[in-house]
Amino acid sequence: MRVLTCTFLATIFLASTAAAQQNGNWQTIPTSNNTEGRSECGFAAANGKLYLLGGDNPAKPIEEYDPATNKWLAKAIAPSIMHHFQAVTIGDEIYVLQAFADRNYPNQVPTPNAYSYDTKTDTWQTLPAPAADRRRGGAGAAVYKGKVYLVGGITNGHTKGTNGMLDVYDPKTNIWTALPDAPHIRDHSQAVVVGDKLYALGGRNTSLHDANNFMSFFDKVVLEVDQYDLKTGKWTTLTAKLPQGTGGGTAVAVDGKIYFIGGERATSTKPNGPQKDVYYIDPEKDTQWTKGPDLNHARNGVGGAVLNGKIYIAGGANGGPQLEVFNIK
Repeated sequence: MRVLTCTFLATIFLASTAAAQQNGNWQTIPTSNNTEGRSECGFAAANGKLYLLGGDNPAKPIEEYDPATNKWLAKAIAPSIMHHFQAVTIGDEIYVLQAFADRNYPNQVPTPNAYSYDTKTDTWQTLPAPAADRRRGGAGAAVYKGKVYLVGGITNGHTKGTNGMLDVYDPKTNIWTALPDAPHIRDHSQAVVVGDKLYALGGRNTSLHDANNFMSFFDKVVLEVDQYDLKTGKWTTLTAKLPQGTGGGTAVAVDGKIYFIGGERATSTKPNGPQKDVYYIDPEKDTQWTKGPDLNHARNGVGGAVLNGKIYIAGGANGGPQLEVFNIK
């Protein structure tokens, strides 16, 4: 292991959820060292620490952040290039079910395998991937009762193949199972679980290209939030749409609430760019999303994780190495 030794800034939010609706603000504090900036990456919590992994760059070491020491440590290098994914945790293991495995934009190909990282032994394991026609990047992932669910994504880089596919992977049996498609297709999206419901949210349809503008997909955001009942196997769509959609944001679930953070979007009057917006909702009680305090650093391609009642985000285009924290206790 090596200790990263650059100067580092972290950002911490010091208001409760209730107070945040009225007078929350972000505070920036110095920390002892730095992590390299990376985008389209994953971020996960395990064993009281945070792990930043992947990114749209050559394969890099995982970087472990310990809040107790306020330091980052470089850990095992990733087994391949991996970007455009949502990392999730079961016990000591962090899972990357699907991602893009090269940097050949806009024709990136999905990883031929799934992977897990053991935070105790600092080792990677190669796992089976879904069927070839169901491999994709930019999908949302979430954990429910020891299984990992993968929803949405795009099968052919940034060209075509945006979908609403839902698959579940069982780490105990190494078996993938295809489930019913979501009502809305999306990529560069997120997934969370609240109670017995899986939520697919955010993202866009990157497969939509205007005749004279290949990059026009940046404004093709998806505002609908799809809900999958993990007990009945049925999809519905929430009446509460996201007030503003983005691709490449992050989402987490804490105390029955969903937080949707950052991402990128374009509008008819503004070019594409990273955003600072934060919205949250209790999907069982609320009929609309509430605007939370903005990030200090607008960013997309960012990872999010929850540790000790706080929401952490790291990485992302425009965000640089800054780690931001939202204290919701």
